Amino acid sequence: MERVGRGRTIGAYHLDLMPMVGITDDGMPLMTPCDAVPDDLLGFNYATGCKDPDVRRSNGVHFFLDDYQFERVWKFPVDYGDRLADFQCVLTPDYSLYRDMPLPMQRWNCYRSRFVGAVWQTMGLDVIPTLQWSTPDSYSFAFDGMPTDSVVAVSTVGVLNDKTATRLWVQGFEEAIRRLKPTLVLLYGKPIPGYTMPCEFIRYENHNIRRLKQWEEEEEAAPEAAEKRAAVERCRN
Repeated sequence: MERVGRGRTIGAYHLDLMPMVGITDDGMPLMTPCDAVPDDLLGFNYATGCKDPDVRRSNGVHFFLDDYQFERVWKFPVDYGDRLADFQCVLTPDYSLYRDMPLPMQRWNCYRSRFVGAVWQTMGLDVIPTLQWSTPDSYSFAFDGMPTDSVVAVSTVGVLNDKTATRLWVQGFEEAIRRLKPTLVLLYGKPIPGYTMPCEFIRYENHNIRRLKQWEEEEEAAPEAAEKRAAVERCRN
């Protein structure tokens, strides 16, 4: 029984997969540079149910969602690597780094994101690192294990309506650019008003916002049709 329990613990923390990835001096998984640039970005919650091969070949998969929607990726990284392998590319999971979250929890979420991304890279997927940080206290681990001279991704979702969050986003983003020197930034969401990006970037639309606006327009024009459309979208989730 002791061996069975130990085996389950090793599996839960993926210690059996550790030989697949390199680590930094501080133990953070290492990712290698990626030069993939997706035509568009599809949320993980939609990607897993997408059967259209053309859509899969022309989209990258993002994780700019609530964490509960992709917690399973940490539990089964190899399984989901197989499921996402035919997409144009995938971003690393964006596990939350809230500024009021204890730093050890933030470090753990960075570790998980980096580890999943590194495992997927060893499986042959094109994996774009997702930039994550909270306050300056997080910088010591937020960028550890991230590659330099790579395409990276970042999101402004949830930032624009909070002045403190906006200030910390700009501050952390410029620190990331200084340390990592990315070749290109994939920006998911709206740009920061009045802020000039200090690097080359491509913006991708937040499709969740677009769908909400479309539903509002449909509801005003034909409430019954809008309700049917909303029911279909809920099923997809």
